[in-house]
Amino acid sequence: LETAVERCSVLHTAEHLLEREIRSYRERSQAPLLARAQDLFRTLTLGSFESLQTDEEKGRDVLKARRPSGELVPVGMSGMSEGTAYQLYLALRIATVERSIRGVEPMPFLADDLFTTFDDDRTRAGLEVLAELGRSTQVVVFTPPRPVVESARELGLGDALDVIELESEVERETRQSRASAG
Repeated sequence: LETAVERCSVLHTAEHLLEREIRSYRERSQAPLLARAQDLFRTLTLGSFESLQTDEEKGRDVLKARRPSGELVPVGMSGMSEGTAYQLYLALRIATVERSIRGVEPMPFLADDLFTTFDDDRTRAGLEVLAELGRSTQVVVFTPPRPVVESARELGLGDALDVIELESEVERETRQSRASAG
């Protein structure tokens, strides 16, 4: 019994110390990342959300977004529109990339069909955020719809954002058949 109590005591103490260190690491690492993601999310949603915060529910940290009215909205499709949820994901992703490229060789940021759920105004905000990221690393966005390409050109973000349209196989065949017919 004495050995079992001693072992239980050691394990309980180890568990307590490990939980404390995990909390400490989260606070040191998560706070700056969450603060940057919050700024990006506010920009991407045009101020529809002003902050992000973590709450503990059922022993787990849960991310929530706060509206200017003070309303807390659960993250994900249950509390947000699909577009807003994707904007939050983009904000978190960019904040993570920005943090990871500090002091090291930057890695490219690749995204596919990024703006399919964004409205026009939030697409422009997203393009501006990507142009800002483009000042520190290469940003490549695949298959943007034509209005996104046009918005990118209209914003005139100079050297921070290059728009390169790639011709699809169908477009190339159509162009070639028109050229040979004419």
